[in-house]
Amino acid sequence: MTKYTAIILLGVFVAALAFFGGPPSAVRTVLYVASGLGIAVLSYLSSVVYCSNCKKLIEDAEQAFDTKASGLSENAPQTKAPPQDITSPPMK
Repeated sequence: MTKYTAIILLGVFVAALAFFGGPPSAVRTVLYVASGLGIAVLSYLSSVVYCSNCKKLIEDAEQAFDTKASGLSENAPQTKAPPQDITSPPMK
């Protein structure tokens, strides 16, 4: 059973429990809370993306930001941009 199927079935269970009544109110409350937590956990787990090499990606990103922050990019040539004229011509 997939996570999405379990979420739908828990939703149907909550709707049926509300419609048919069933057990006493204390037991019904426990079932509502357990179903709600189940839906919340399954929804969260459905949105989590599995990444087998996340540690390597994070380390690569940190290295990239460190080299950019220090201005010592390994692949880029060390040249300065020419100064730009920031004055605008007079309006006619």
